[in-house]
Amino acid sequence: MRGIHYTGTHLYLGMPYGPGSYGTVYALPLSNVTAGGSNAAITTYQPGQGGLPATGGRFGYVVR
Repeated sequence: MRGIHYTGTHLYLGMPYGPGSYGTVYALPLSNVTAGGSNAAITTYQPGQGGLPATGGRFGYVVR
């Protein structure tokens, strides 16, 4: 794991060398780790999906 970023609603974790050919970023809702919070879906971002370009390298190295 390399890139980590925190907002008021999510914790973003970047894995630039896998899984996937160019890397992956996961957005973990803070309600999943808060006492008494609900289990919300984790969002996965990968190159070539959801409108992101399918080129480049080390996706997730820096997360902002």
